[in-house]
Amino acid sequence: MIFASCLFAAACSAAYADQPVAGPALPPSHIALGIAPAKVRAPYDVQIMRENGETLPTYSLKDRFYVQGNANERYIIRITNPTDRRIEAVVSVDGLDVIDGESGDLRKRGYVVPPYGETRIEGFRTSQADVATFRFSSVSGSYAGQKGKARNVGVIAVALFEEQAAEPEQQIIIGQAPPPPSPPRRPFYDYRDDLDGGSTADASAKVSSKRGVAKADTAKDSAGDWGGRPRRAPGRADKRAAEAAPASRPSPMPPTGGAGGYAPPSDNYSDDEEVAPPQLEQRQQRERLGLGTEFGEQRTSAASYTRFVRAPGRPIAIAELRYNDTAGLMALGIPVQPLPDAGEIMTRETADPFPGDRFARSPH
Repeated sequence: MIFASCLFAAACSAAYADQPVAGPALPPSHIALGIAPAKVRAPYDVQIMRENGETLPTYSLKDRFYVQGNANERYIIRITNPTDRRIEAVVSVDGLDVIDGESGDLRKRGYVVPPYGETRIEGFRTSQADVATFRFSSVSGSYAGQKGKARNVGVIAVALFEEQAAEPEQQIIIGQAPPPPSPPRRPFYDYRDDLDGGSTADASAKVSSKRGVAKADTAKDSAGDWGGRPRRAPGRADKRAAEAAPASRPSPMPPTGGAGGYAPPSDNYSDDEEVAPPQLEQRQQRERLGLGTEFGEQRTSAASYTRFVRAPGRPIAIAELRYNDTAGLMALGIPVQPLPDAGEIMTRETADPFPGDRFARSPH
C-alpha cells in the first residue's frame, strides 16, 4: 500500500453516502457512479480495480452500485483523498473487516489516506508486511463462506472518518524563568547511631525467654493436662473396638471447577459415541450462485501504526459497492453487455436477403 497505517480506538455511528467510482456510460435509467450528479457524490473516490490498474465496470440501479467481476480475478480497493486533511477508511469485504478478518464494525480502526493521496488495499491483512489478496471466487470458496459467515457475501463497503483538529496550545509569557529547585539536604551523620552497645544484652534476653517458653511447653506435654494428671495410654479394649468398627468408605471428591479441573471417567459410554453425520439432503444443499471473495495468496503490502483521533460524530461518507458476475447483474436487470445504437438497429432491420448477385465471389 502506498500509505497504509493501522490506527487506535474510537467509535462512531453509521451514515450513508455515495462515492464516485468510474464506470461505463449507461442509459439514463442506469446511471454509472462515475457520471452521477455532483450532489450524489462526495469529494472522495472509491474504486474497485483490476490487477493491471483498470477500473472494473460499475453500474447504478435503484440507488445502489454494482461492480462486475469474474471468477478467479484479483482486485484492489483504491481510495483517493482530494482534500488537504487526512481521513480514516474502515473497509469491509463480505461483511468481514479487512484488517482482523472478523465481522465488520464501524468502531474498529482502519487505514489512513493521506492528503491529496490514495491508499490501495490489496487483501486481508495477515501481518504488518503481508496481505492475503482479494480474489473473486464462488460463495462457498470465499473467506466468509469458509468461516461460516456467508450471509453478507457480495458487498464491499468503505466508511470514511475525518480527523479531529488539534486544539491550539496556550502559552504564557514570563519575564524570567523561576530558579531551579535546590537539591535535597542529607541528614547529619552521628557515629553513635552505628554502635550496637546494649543491643546484645536485649537479644540475649529475648533468646532466653523463648527457650523458657519452649521448656514449659515440653513439660506440659509430658505431665498431661494442666491439672497434673498423666494421660491414659490406649488399652487393649480400645484397640479391639477400633478393629471391630467397619472401615469407612472415603467420601467422593467434589467436582472441581475452573481451568485445569479433571472430571473422572463416566461409566456411561453413550457420551463417547460419534455424532451422527448430517442428513444427506443437508450436505447436498444447492450451491449459491454468484461471486464471493476468497482468502487469496500471500502478497507483500507493508503497513505501519500511527495515531489518528477521529472527529466526533458520524462517518462523513460510506461507499457501498455490491459485486457479482455477469449472470447475477443481468438477473437484476442491469444491461452489462453494450447496447447497439439506433443506427445499428435500423441497419439490421432493413437488411435485404436478396440483393441481386447471381454467383458467389471471393472476398480477396
